[in-house]
Amino acid sequence: MTLERVRDLPRPLAFVMPGGGALGAYQVGALRALAERDVVPDLLIGVSAGAVNAALAAWYPGVDGTVHIEHVWRSIRRRDLLRVHPGRLALAFTGQRSSFLDNRHPTEWVRRILGDRLLEDAPTRVAIIATDLITGRGIALASGDVASAIMASCAFPAVYPPVQREGRLLIDGGVVADIPLDLAHDLGAASALVLSVPPLASGLPRMRAIDLLFRASTFGVEAHGRTVLARPPIGLEVLEIEAPPSILTTFAVGAAPGVIDGSYLNAARWLDGELNEQIEEPSRQL
Repeated sequence: MTLERVRDLPRPLAFVMPGGGALGAYQVGALRALAERDVVPDLLIGVSAGAVNAALAAWYPGVDGTVHIEHVWRSIRRRDLLRVHPGRLALAFTGQRSSFLDNRHPTEWVRRILGDRLLEDAPTRVAIIATDLITGRGIALASGDVASAIMASCAFPAVYPPVQREGRLLIDGGVVADIPLDLAHDLGAASALVLSVPPLASGLPRMRAIDLLFRASTFGVEAHGRTVLARPPIGLEVLEIEAPPSILTTFAVGAAPGVIDGSYLNAARWLDGELNEQIEEPSRQL
C-alpha cells in the first residue's frame, strides 16, 4: 500500500515542491490528501511557485492549514502577478531594463498572504530554492525575509527582474534546480516526497513566440527533472506523487479551482493504492 510506503520513509522527511507557475495549484490538492492521512513533513522545500506552497505549508500545517492555502490559490487573480506596462516593455526591448515586468505587484501579493515573516521562524523548517545568476548554482535560502526569498525563487529570467539578496543576484530556482534533491540531501533530509506538477501534454502549441519560448524552456526543465529523479543522491530515499499531463500553461491562473480538485483526487488515489486508472487531466475538469 502506497500510504504505508510513505509512512515508512526515513526521517527527516522533506516535501519537495517544484515550480510550475499557475500549475503550482496542483500541489495544494496533494497537500490536503497528505494532511488528511497525517503525513507530516520535517522539512518543506519549494522552488518558484512551489516556494509559495512551501512557505504557506510551513506556517499553515495540517488539514485546517490546507483549507487556508486552497483559499489563497482559489482567490488569486492574474492581475496580482502579471501587469504589463508598455513603457517597461519598450525599455526591456532596448536593453534598458532586465525584465519585461516589474515584481512590485507579485511582491505585494506575497506580503499580503505571508506578511513580513522570517524563514527561520517557520513552525516547520522551510527552504526556498533560487539560482545564483553569477555561478549558475542552486542555493537554499533558509533564513531572512520570506517574501524576498520567494520573489528570488520566482524570478523567471527576462519576465521578472533578478533579486539582490544576501550579497547574491538571484533568479528562478527552476532554472537549474527544479527538483532539488541534492539540496534536500545537503539540508539533512533522509527521504523526499516530490509533489510534482503536471507535465506538458503533447500536441501542437499556439505558434506565438512567447508560447514557443515557454514550451521549449518547460521541456528542458522537465527533462532535467526526470534525470534527477532517476539518479537521486546516495542516502536519500525518494518517492514522487506524479501528475497526469495537462494542456494548461504556467499562466492559467484562473484554472486553480479545477486543478486543486483534480490533484486532490489523484493524490488520494495514489496514497490509497487505487491509481490503477489515471484520472482525467486537470484541464478537463474545469
